[in-house]
Amino acid sequence: MGKTFALAGSSTVATSNVFADSPSGQYLFVNHETSGSQPLYVRISATAGSNAAVPTSGTPGYGVPIRPQEAIVLSGPQCSSSANVFISYISASGTPTVYVTPGEGK
Repeated sequence: MGKTFALAGSSTVATSNVFADSPSGQYLFVNHETSGSQPLYVRISATAGSNAAVPTSGTPGYGVPIRPQEAIVLSGPQCSSSANVFISYISASGTPTVYVTPGEGK
């Protein structure tokens, strides 16, 4: 398990380095925004520079939407106290904030 990180989204892609106290390959994403707000698109990667993108009609993008009022667990590369993962994120509009906590379990 690790600390919780706040991902403050915007229409410009950003990246956060995420680590955990013990080895973790699962990530709990929670979006407390009100319904009707924009989702935040996230991408988990072992290397920097693998950016999330908002898909548009006819143009797919790497990014899982974390919708308002949603909690979802995603698997990704393992992080630990000595190995970071990179989570890139972007919103089509607005400034949604999503929280992510690395951990293992049900």
